[in-house]
Amino acid sequence: MSIPVLMLAACGLLSLSLAVATIAIHFARFGGKMIRGNRDDFPVPTGVAARVVRAHANLNEALLPFAILVFAATTVHAGNPVMDYAAAAFFLARLAHAGLYLAGATPWRSVSYYAGLIATLIFAAQSL
Repeated sequence: MSIPVLMLAACGLLSLSLAVATIAIHFARFGGKMIRGNRDDFPVPTGVAARVVRAHANLNEALLPFAILVFAATTVHAGNPVMDYAAAAFFLARLAHAGLYLAGATPWRSVSYYAGLIATLIFAAQSL
């Protein structure tokens, strides 16, 4: 498995862990009956619950372009050490972003977001 594909899989596991955290926090705060329902009258999450939801959504938004680029590069067998480093940097930046988002640490959360974005742009430039 190439490093970009491995980093993509690691990001998938990170996304899954944030989804599970979202479910666990909502279950603890609102109970099973509320979660199983239609959520028409679902209370708006606040605090860490809201940050987990936003961190998960933000990761998934950033993950789509990265995943497409990794898929395209893998399909045409493109790859070089810069792409490997960029993929690793993307994963580490997204991992940091999730942790910093949950901790409510600004402005470092934004720094990690932009680091992931730059890593994606470097990956894209190297795959051309």
